[in-house]
Amino acid sequence: MVNKKLGILFLMSVILAFFAGFYAQRIIPFSPQTNSGDMFDYIIQSFENYYYYDLDDDEIHQAFIATMEASINKIAELNNDPYTRLVATPLASGPFDDEKFVGIGVSFVFEARDLRVGYVYPQGAAHQKIYPNDLIVGIKNGDEDVYFKDLNTVNDVLLLLSGEVDETKNFLILNPDGEEDVVSITYKEILTPTAYSLNLGEPNIAYIKIDRFSGASDGTAGTAQVFQNTLNELEATLLSGEGKTLILDLRNNPGGALTALHNQGVSSVLPGITQQLLTQNVEAPLFTMIPKTGTVQRFYGALAQKKPYDIKVLVNEHSASAAEVLAAALQTRGGYELYGRPTYGKGVYQNQVRLQDIKGIRYALVYTEGEWFYGDNLNVSTTPLHVNLIDNSGIQSIDMPVYRGEMTVDGVYQGLSNYQAFLNIYYGLEGVNRLRTDGYFDQKTKDVVFQFNTEHELSGDTIHLLTARKIHDLYMEMLFDLTLDKELQHVIDIILNR
Repeated sequence: MVNKKLGILFLMSVILAFFAGFYAQRIIPFSPQTNSGDMFDYIIQSFENYYYYDLDDDEIHQAFIATMEASINKIAELNNDPYTRLVATPLASGPFDDEKFVGIGVSFVFEARDLRVGYVYPQGAAHQKIYPNDLIVGIKNGDEDVYFKDLNTVNDVLLLLSGEVDETKNFLILNPDGEEDVVSITYKEILTPTAYSLNLGEPNIAYIKIDRFSGASDGTAGTAQVFQNTLNELEATLLSGEGKTLILDLRNNPGGALTALHNQGVSSVLPGITQQLLTQNVEAPLFTMIPKTGTVQRFYGALAQKKPYDIKVLVNEHSASAAEVLAAALQTRGGYELYGRPTYGKGVYQNQVRLQDIKGIRYALVYTEGEWFYGDNLNVSTTPLHVNLIDNSGIQSIDMPVYRGEMTVDGVYQGLSNYQAFLNIYYGLEGVNRLRTDGYFDQKTKDVVFQFNTEHELSGDTIHLLTARKIHDLYMEMLFDLTLDKELQHVIDIILNR
């Protein structure tokens, strides 16, 4: 069961999730692997003995965390390793379920004590109430405004944010124009499946999207189990009979837990997705992993015979790490074709060790442990996967427009290019009518913005807060419309015309 005190979903930014990638899931030792270090203790003791200013525990804790982070970052920098890092997990969040959570439905990053919103779930309670780049600065408690900046620690903020299903809280929101407002939101259970099926409206084509890979743990079944349940249902319906095809969508999948791909021969763990889809061949491993010790770990399929249906795989430049492992195994050992755009090319994997718990936050070292290989000892960082390229000029090809402040004619603005690209797609602008997408607000952009504002009963010819919010709502609606997904529709056309 999901913990009803999870509160707001605490996610890393997209970039950090992307770097998390493919890691070998291990049991993290209960005891810290290292102490604070004699030199750190000596420095702090020197400060306490001779420093003019008094030190409190919070200052010492912050210094210790900064020391850990600086050491880890420097080692990673010296080895040109963007994946090794210090991660912090709030213990107040309780057990986490990758398939659902209780909260308002936003991801965020901390800015001091405040919360900068990065993404708002379309099915969440905050949908069309809070928007990307809004800053959550506090909570209204009766007649009292409680600002996060006045709290002692991040953990205090998380405790204040925690809530139960159907509990309503009044959030203090600072929008990008600097205006503060009170937004009332009722907590709900929000589904965030790591793997799911969607109906394409085609009798012979099934579709499964895998957003990330999670391992089985307390509170979550793991992606392998979710995928197996989804696949079993499709094999009993859409994939039953001759001439069937499964489209497996790995686009924008940053990777995740190894156990979602393969159970590593542990009988008590469900077979991973590679084992569920590919046949066993002791002479042809699906992929291999080689850590610093040099001990080669080989991973094999588990099926006695090939699936009776075809599989086509969608990937893009944000398909990384474990997503690339699955794509590589399906292509090289299953003979299935990849479509879309070239994958990221992350040929290493990570592991982690717990360091220390400090004031309600658990700190762990995520480090690069080794390389992985596909086919005949190939690595995606030097030998990219072969992908049948699809020219994608649809809504999926542009980044989410994010409002940073009003944009007017003759100005150059960060993020304007995404608004211009959206308007080109929204109005189908081509050729000489197409807006420039370099972030310069010219007269043609002004005319189209005026048209957009007029059609949606908004004032003016600038991109202001209300314009940006309307565009965001339309962008999210179009993003989840499968008929507007040009890459997916291209693959469907290939299947229907084969």
